[in-house]
Amino acid sequence: MSKIVEKVSGITVLLLGVVSVILVVLIYLGGNAESLMVGEESLTVPKFTDPLLYWSYLLVVLTIGITISLTIYGFIKSLIVSPAAALKSLAPLILFAIIFIISWFLGSAEKISIIGYEGTENVGFWAKFSDMLIYSSYVLFVGLILTIVGASIYRKVK
Repeated sequence: MSKIVEKVSGITVLLLGVVSVILVVLIYLGGNAESLMVGEESLTVPKFTDPLLYWSYLLVVLTIGITISLTIYGFIKSLIVSPAAALKSLAPLILFAIIFIISWFLGSAEKISIIGYEGTENVGFWAKFSDMLIYSSYVLFVGLILTIVGASIYRKVK
C-alpha cells in the first residue's frame, strides 16, 4: 500500500508541476490579449493570465484543504493513542491561526490603487484579506528560511 501511495503522490506532484510550468510558459510566449488604456498609456495583458490565476487559486485551495484534512486526521489518530501527543499536534495549527490573526490586524482596509481596475473589491474586507496573505507569506517565508538554517546547524552539531 505504501508503494502505491508513493507512486500516486509522485505522479500527482509531477502532473501539477507540469501544468504549472506550461501555464507560466504560456504567459510569456502565448501572446497578448487586448490592451488596456490607462490614461494615455497602453498596458498589455498576456492571453493566459486568467487560467494561471485560476490554477493558482485551485492549488491554494487544494493545499489548504489537504493540510486541514491531514491535521484533523493526525489529531484524531493521536487523540486515540495518546491525548498528550494530540495536544502537541495542535501546536502548528494554533501557531498558524495566531500568524493569520496578527496579519489580519496589521492589514489596512483602505482602497488599494490598481492601475486599470475600476471594481469595488479592492477596499474593506478584501484589502485586509490581501494584506493578511502578504504579511502571512512574509512570516512563513522567514520561518521557512530559519527552519532550513536551524536544521542544517542542528545536523552539524548532532
